[in-house]
Amino acid sequence: MTNSVIKMVQAIEADYGTVNCKEASNDPRLKALQRRFSDPVEQSNQLSKEQQLHKVKRLRKAQRLLDTTDLPKYKIADQVGYNKDYFSALCTDGYLDDTKWYISRKHLHHYEYYCDGKLIAKGTINQIAILTGKVPSSIRWCTSSSYKKYEHKHTYRLVKVR
Repeated sequence: MTNSVIKMVQAIEADYGTVNCKEASNDPRLKALQRRFSDPVEQSNQLSKEQQLHKVKRLRKAQRLLDTTDLPKYKIADQVGYNKDYFSALCTDGYLDDTKWYISRKHLHHYEYYCDGKLIAKGTINQIAILTGKVPSSIRWCTSSSYKKYEHKHTYRLVKVR
């Protein structure tokens, strides 16, 4: 994404030069960049008090949903009334903090890993991988349908505990 922005700015500079000129400010590429990287808080200064309050409430609701639910971001954006791309931009630009959301969405569920019916390890997939000396993807693979199709010398099973 950063390279595309840099290339666009370089193309605009190539067309108009590096000094301020009125023609460059009307360029649709520059206007698109300004919309993309505009500050939603700064934009709210131009809005009425009711519109500002509504915007702040939407941001707070979005933050609360990010912190308390493990819904996908596009569903949270839909509930709050944002476009999914704009919602993603709010997260990447730092207006919404999605660290708690990432923690709840990561594979922090606890599992039990069995080999031929015997319990080998308990914990998250990464912890089980460290204990068994395997790669996390090979541990997840035993839950796939392609693994279950074939006969194996040792049958592995991964059971979600919580």
